[in-house]
Amino acid sequence: MGVKNKYLWGTVNNFTATAMNRYLMMVLFSFSINCFAQDTNFLVSNGKVVWENVFISNETNIPNIIARHTRLKITSSSDNVYKGRGIDVRNTCPGTSDFFKDDLSFDFEIEVRDGKYRVTVANMVFSKGPKKQKATTAAEKYFLADSKIKTGGEADTNFTCLENYFTKLFSMNLAYKSKS
Repeated sequence: MGVKNKYLWGTVNNFTATAMNRYLMMVLFSFSINCFAQDTNFLVSNGKVVWENVFISNETNIPNIIARHTRLKITSSSDNVYKGRGIDVRNTCPGTSDFFKDDLSFDFEIEVRDGKYRVTVANMVFSKGPKKQKATTAAEKYFLADSKIKTGGEADTNFTCLENYFTKLFSMNLAYKSKS
């Protein structure tokens, strides 16, 4: 029999204490991996890739923000919710996949509440070709594997590029200054 130790919750032998410590370490380790694994605001909802972010701001004139971008249009609004569409935007970053050279269209929703606003981007579609004969591909083809967000290497670069683009597109800042 092992030596017994006194704990706040009672007396436990060394074997049980060691097993509990191992179990606790495994739980904490797996929790930390899950927390650090999500570097972007992309998620899967109903089999679709969605980007969602909350911006802290007292700005309530959402149409003014959207008007800065010629390829963004508000299609409807009610109370504090604005819905719209981004049409044929393009954003490239070094090291991204070839499909980033194609035009990107998407739906967006902006909800304003209590000194912040939440932006949700969904129904992302990449398209290429002449305007009347554009071939379209849903973002899920490029961004999902087995109904989960792809990770690693080029996928991480793609998501980071799109994350930064959406953040700039929907933030209040009109100018960004590099850190250098």
